[in-house]
Formats: sequence, structure tokens, C-alpha cells
Amino acid sequence: MHIEMNILFTLGSLLGLLAGGGLLKLVNHLARGRIQFMYAICGGILLGLLFFDILPSTWHLYDLRGVLLGIVVGYIIMLCIDLFLHKQNSEISPLQALILLTVAIFFHNVITGVTFGITDMHQSASVFAATLLHQVPEGMAIMTVLSIAKIPNTFFLLIIAILSLSLGGSLFIGESVQVSSLKLQALSTGAAIGTLSFVIFHEIIGNTIKHFRKLHVWLLISLGFVIICVYQYSLSLFHGH
Repeated sequence: MHIEMNILFTLGSLLGLLAGGGLLKLVNHLARGRIQFMYAICGGILLGLLFFDILPSTWHLYDLRGVLLGIVVGYIIMLCIDLFLHKQNSEISPLQALILLTVAIFFHNVITGVTFGITDMHQSASVFAATLLHQVPEGMAIMTVLSIAKIPNTFFLLIIAILSLSLGGSLFIGESVQVSSLKLQALSTGAAIGTLSFVIFHEIIGNTIKHFRKLHVWLLISLGFVIICVYQYSLSLFHGH
């Protein structure tokens, strides 16, 4: 067991989410009334993370068919939750969107933590740095939805504490279980990606398009996408040294 590394990842995740939330509040303070625009940018950031970080690293480790099957399963699970919420209300409220986003990131953290624990990937300093930076846009997305829902900021601290513990706790579980089946790992990792993909495309980007002109939305999403491109390039330079 590597208790110290598990604690370090938990604190690193907490720091990254906190930094993301703080950055969003700063931007919102500097550009009042533009919180919905930040929502679109966060959608682009998460989309960039999906295509430039999460998917490439997953396909490098696991069989493509197992991952794709897991993505479909995860997406369907989130779709069922969404349909249930729509049954209660004709339109998803910001609070329900916050719940969906938190659930998606929670499952993503759990699967990521278990995978890291099984493969001992969390012993790498570069993986730790990438994980910490990966939490920043997620913290921005959570704070954005929280602000739109007009929920007190203390709930943000509670949410990121739960998400950070989910990552650290799942690392411990992964080290303990040591599941040898790569097919099971591919399926579970794909499911985590599917849950996150649903929130990105359906809840964040989909809802933003409903409230703004499509051209403006896609320009903002593209801006978020570019931010992640620059982030990935900077990270590659960091790995090169």
C-alpha cells in the first residue's frame, strides 16, 4: 500500500478543484453577468480534456471495443437518470444539472482511482501533475453550475471534498483488489467516460445552445477547446524536461 501517495492525490485533487472554482469566481467578478458564457467555455475545456487527455490515454491502455461498450453503458445510465429527472420536471433545473455533473465526475474519479491503484500509475510524478491540473477545469464547471443555481459557496467545498475523497479512496481500493482482467478495467473506464460525456454534450453544451446563438456558443466552446490544447502542449513540455 502507498498511503502517502493516496493522501497526496486526495489533497492534489482538492487543490485542483479549489483552484478551478476560485479561478471561475475571479473571472465572474471581472466580467459580471457573463457566467453563462463561462459555462460554454467550461464545456469546451471539458470537451478538450475528453478528446486530448482522457480518450487517448484510455485507448493506449485498453482494448477499444471494451472501452466503447463501457462508454455506451455509462451514457445510457446517465440518460436514464436524466429521463427520470425530466419526468419529475419538464426542464432540468440548475440544481439537477449540478447533481448530474457531480455524479459524473464522482464516477469518473472512482474509475480513474481504481485504475491507477491497480496499475500503480499514481506512483509517477507526471501522472500526479496531470491529475492535479485535470481537476482545475472540473472545479470551474462545478462552480459555474453552482453559481447559476445560486447555491451557497460552502456547498462547493462539500462537493469538492467528496470528489477528492472518491479519488483517494478508490486508489486504496484499486491497490487492494488488484483486478487482473483488462476487459473489466476497459469496460469500467469506458463507463466513467460515458457518464462524463453525457454531462458535457447534453447538460453543458446542450443547455448552453438553448440560451444563446449557436455561433456565439461554438466560438466560446472553441475558446475552451483551445485552452486545453495550450494546456496539453505545456504539459508535454513539462514531461520533456
